[in-house]
Amino acid sequence: MTHPLARVPRLTSWLATLALGVAGCGEYGLADETYPVEPVAVLEGELHAGVGHGRGPTAMTLAWAPDLAVTERFAALLLAGGSSCGAEQGALLQPMSFQPYFPSSFVLPLSTTPMPAAQLALEPLGGKGRLALGWVVFFQDDNRNGVLDLGPGGERVVATSLDSGLAVLFLDGALPRERSGTWTEWPGEVPRGFSLLGVRSAGSEPPSFTALPASTSLSLEAARHVCP
Repeated sequence: MTHPLARVPRLTSWLATLALGVAGCGEYGLADETYPVEPVAVLEGELHAGVGHGRGPTAMTLAWAPDLAVTERFAALLLAGGSSCGAEQGALLQPMSFQPYFPSSFVLPLSTTPMPAAQLALEPLGGKGRLALGWVVFFQDDNRNGVLDLGPGGERVVATSLDSGLAVLFLDGALPRERSGTWTEWPGEVPRGFSLLGVRSAGSEPPSFTALPASTSLSLEAARHVCP
């Protein structure tokens, strides 16, 4: 029997080609919250966490940094290999439909660009265009509304891509040439559209970021700490 994920790399390659053909128009893939189009990227991967016995089904959301300061804070957390515990507080949450496959595989089609509020202008940093940084959150949807409900007595986050050292990156423009803070650890060049931001360690050198294709297998690891 052919595994359903076997078709994803070819599909992702075709979608990437399609996206490159329209990226020059300024609206990547011409996708937004009002007029969704065919997926402009497809994320696929594995869940490496026990779901347990929740009161409802599981669901996924993308958590996006709401401003450039928080983007830098999330980047520092990713670079240090820290836990995502509580990081969803204050993030912009974008519910996503995903396709689960037995026993723990999933496919997450990205049919739109990130929500407008998550697309942050790079001009204040000396760059051009817009950037969004976020991560995939897998949670127990106890009230079955598809939305991650936070706060006291909120729903349990099962696993995140941040805990596996990967973030979701969207770029429609160019990063600044002159940088400071954690921005100095970003790759010199980042492809336009969707990609994954990972951490690279080389010997005794401090860790730095690397840009990976969106077709890279995305593991979702269990949160390393229990949130208070």
